[in-house]
Amino acid sequence: MSTPLNTIFSWFETGDFPTQTQFKETFLSFYHKENLIPMESIEGFEETFQSFASAEAFQQHLADSMAHSGYLALLNADNLTATHVNSWKNKLGISNVATTDSSDQLGNVYTKIQVNGFVDELKDADKDLTLEIENIKNKLLSNDLSLDELQEIVNYIKENAQQIELLKDDVIKASYDDKINVVGTYSNWNAIKYQNQFNDQVYDKIKNIEDAASLEKIKYEERVRGDSRVKHDLDTLSFVIDAYDTVTMFTIPLKVRRIDTNTIEVLFDSVPPNIIQLTIKKI
Repeated sequence: MSTPLNTIFSWFETGDFPTQTQFKETFLSFYHKENLIPMESIEGFEETFQSFASAEAFQQHLADSMAHSGYLALLNADNLTATHVNSWKNKLGISNVATTDSSDQLGNVYTKIQVNGFVDELKDADKDLTLEIENIKNKLLSNDLSLDELQEIVNYIKENAQQIELLKDDVIKASYDDKINVVGTYSNWNAIKYQNQFNDQVYDKIKNIEDAASLEKIKYEERVRGDSRVKHDLDTLSFVIDAYDTVTMFTIPLKVRRIDTNTIEVLFDSVPPNIIQLTIKKI
């Protein structure tokens, strides 16, 4: 039993002399540090104690992986939504990281297998194209006269497009060649006014050239891919030679060494990228 503080204070007022009993009751009103304070003597202790979890409940809480799933991410990320994932990516600075196709979403880059597939398709297409180019080159290297004739026809059409158009107009009108006026002037030829006269002149000149060529070979043509030895059978050391790229149509510089009257050796400054047309004319 404790003595009220006001009573104790009255015993120790100035001029008073506390008795032995008052001293005893004063000290009995407080707990000595050597004595334990009973729990029931602590106000509110019981209620406070009840608010704490038991050791068993605390251990169960530690073992419960879902205890804070509403606030913390699980180790396997099962409780993260798409919004959570995007937020984490933005926070970590990896929102632009490349992704590949998965079962539930499309990626933004191709996998190595996909890239290899594309490359294989391109390789196959390139092989086919290379084969076609090689076939064309082989044909151009051949001595097929029809190819030369075809090129001559194309060149003639390009050079005489206007005259051909005029001829088409006259043919549509059912005109005859002795009624078709010749557009060009040919000062070195005889007086020519109509198409039939022009045709006769051309025929005669071509015939003269063919007759002269039949008596003596004056020209030799061959296609090469680089430094070559050419046998022309023109039986001369005096000739002129022309070389041009069959793709770009540019004249190609080259060196010529005469082996004998029927054989030469042509040398290029560098390996030509395309087929070269050689024309040798006897002079």
